[in-house]
Amino acid sequence: MNQLLLSLTTNQREVLATMLAQEFISGVHESLVVLRGEKVTPLDDGYECDPYHDFVGRLDGWTWPAQ
Repeated sequence: MNQLLLSLTTNQREVLATMLAQEFISGVHESLVVLRGEKVTPLDDGYECDPYHDFVGRLDGWTWPAQ
């Protein structure tokens, strides 16, 4: 892995990092969708919507509701 990373330019490393971060976010979202679909507690309900909508919303800057 280090050999591959060392062979990349700074721009290529930034693109790779962005791609990996997006895939991680996608994986978390899909996991929340499945857990919600299976009614796994506490992911069977969200704060403002479904848990996966709450997750994506927080990525876009939604604030957490006051409890």
